[in-house]
Amino acid sequence: MNFQGKAVLVYLEEDNIARAYFRIHPLMTQEGAVTADMKAAYPDEGFLRIVPDKNEQHTFKERMRAMCGLCMMDLRFQPAEANKIRTNKNYSPSRGENNQYIVYSDAVRAIPDDLFYQVVAEADKKDAVTPYVYIRNGANIQGPFPRDEGKEAGETAQLPPDSAEIHAVTLHDGQELLFYWPVPKPEETPAPEEEEVVSSVAEPAKEEAAPPKDEAPAPETTVLDQIQELNTGLSENANRLNVPSVTPAEFFPEQPQKPLTGTRLYQGPQRLSAPRRAHNPLMEAVDQQRYAAKYEAPGAVLSQSAQLKDVENPINALKRALHAVWQSTDAQQQAIEVLRSQSGMAAMLSKALVAENSDLTLTAMKGQLQEMEAERLMMLMQLDDARKNMAAAREEALDQLTKEEQNRLDELTALQKKAQEDLQALQAAMPALEEKRQEAARMIADIQAQEGALALCPAAGVHCAKSELISRVEKSMQAAGFSMEKGDALSLLTAYAISHQSWQFCADTLADAHTAAAAFAAALGAPLSYDHWNKPTVIPGGNGPAFLMYGSVPATSPLLTSLSAVSREEGRYDENTFDFEMLPYACVPVTQAPLAIPRPLPHFAPVSKACVLQETVKDTPLNQETLTAIATLRKAVAAAGKPLSLATVQMMCSFIASTQNDLPGGVSEAIDRAVCLFVVPHLMVYKMALDEIKPLLTAMPRALKALK
Repeated sequence: MNFQGKAVLVYLEEDNIARAYFRIHPLMTQEGAVTADMKAAYPDEGFLRIVPDKNEQHTFKERMRAMCGLCMMDLRFQPAEANKIRTNKNYSPSRGENNQYIVYSDAVRAIPDDLFYQVVAEADKKDAVTPYVYIRNGANIQGPFPRDEGKEAGETAQLPPDSAEIHAVTLHDGQELLFYWPVPKPEETPAPEEEEVVSSVAEPAKEEAAPPKDEAPAPETTVLDQIQELNTGLSENANRLNVPSVTPAEFFPEQPQKPLTGTRLYQGPQRLSAPRRAHNPLMEAVDQQRYAAKYEAPGAVLSQSAQLKDVENPINALKRALHAVWQSTDAQQQAIEVLRSQSGMAAMLSKALVAENSDLTLTAMKGQLQEMEAERLMMLMQLDDARKNMAAAREEALDQLTKEEQNRLDELTALQKKAQEDLQALQAAMPALEEKRQEAARMIADIQAQEGALALCPAAGVHCAKSELISRVEKSMQAAGFSMEKGDALSLLTAYAISHQSWQFCADTLADAHTAAAAFAAALGAPLSYDHWNKPTVIPGGNGPAFLMYGSVPATSPLLTSLSAVSREEGRYDENTFDFEMLPYACVPVTQAPLAIPRPLPHFAPVSKACVLQETVKDTPLNQETLTAIATLRKAVAAAGKPLSLATVQMMCSFIASTQNDLPGGVSEAIDRAVCLFVVPHLMVYKMALDEIKPLLTAMPRALKALK
């Protein structure tokens, strides 16, 4: 089917979103709907693939997606040689390219307002696909009316229900729509007037007769008019002299006006030419015949034996020849070529045209030359003004730089004055600080004088990100010889952050538990001390954590944490029953790496305990499934004989909330690690029966491993 020179109603859809493939289904032309037989001309699926035109490489996808649905393929005003529908060079059904023909995107556009209209019922007017519609009420069809309220449609007309311009179109989804496509009426052109043939020889006076009064004479198009039409002016950006200056007016001092220094304009002397007689073919013919018939006697005295013959004037012969040649267009062109081939003919013709002062092209060029000369003189004048003001501009720039340097010097002076004031304030505070230092020294001496006294001095810690803290713990624990899986370091840090100044390491041997405690303390850059009997004294000043093995921690020392160690041997939890009842704590299991060889622990700068709390503890809400699992576990533990304390439940919930979004296993892994840290110690300390509790821990491999 040939769509050349037609407008086609089409349906546009996006075939492949990832590769931005678009295709259209032809639906209707002005002759009617496109049938299945017509679509068969475009195998394999009866549609055309759209490819971007060279002028819309960057806007192709956005424009096509905006028009998806009903639109129009307009080929009415495309020349035949444009060939907007072509064969697809990449056509290959075996590789998924089923579009045998392509159409360029500049031929596809949105539905216009005044080309065709959808015929709808009054209630369906807002859902129409065209901007203007015809409303159908039974056999009465009237329009056009705007689809949206607030627009004017102009005059309306009524259509007969059997109009041949109403077409039914079936869309790709089976929906059938009615469209009214009016046929444009041809424009009436006036009949050409009969030309009056007048003989120039019989009636020469009629050639110069004036046109009739009822007809205005047609304006003659001269060469100057053609040049002025082609003579486009300069763009606004071409002449920078018209741009207003950004320099304030007071910057340029007034200068006396001086004469210009450019080339002066003058009007060259023109050669006066005698008026030529108007061209009259009849008079030329009469003159030729008169000169041919006239006989003149020779002016010289000739002998009787001299032979006389007629000599024809070559100018007269040239005139007659040109008169005969000029009757044919082809002969005119040949005559001009012959004249131009003569030596010096071009220069002589140019000189004659200039002498006549009738060359309109040369006159227009002279006018443009004068305008360019005037513009050049204006540029020279502005250049002179710029040179005069150069010195003033240089002086102003130097003044501006001087002001900036002075302002900078003032700022530096103010900073120096403030620094001196701060120095004086520090010097004034030195005596008080010296007194505090001496008091602290005396307190340390008194503590050391006591027998068995322990003094702890937390360091001033720095702030570290969570990733840096996790990296520290992993490196320190691996250097000590322990196995570290992903999430173990975060679990250690979070358990330490939410514990109440007391927690425990559990390993295969008691020595491994002590090694794990030392490795964790080294990761935080914190001191680790051993004391079994006396309460330590914490010297104020630092904000980093400190650890005490098997010691009682004062409640007023939030930086100090009591550590204990236990082996996985049965019965080792008996010693800690009383402490666990007073304040439940987390028991962190650690495991040796099979082939690890312990190395010296790395040295890290102290970190503040507030940093650990800020980076690890989070208050994210727990979902209902997590709360249900915790409640079920609490009921089972209580039924086994010893319910979980509220402090244990609170620490377990805080641990899950802080780690559920960061652990690889999500909330399931967070629940497993929380049960392993806080519930398993409770079960082991009180030696509770596990028959009814283990079924609840089937999805918790870490908790089951700790119970074994």
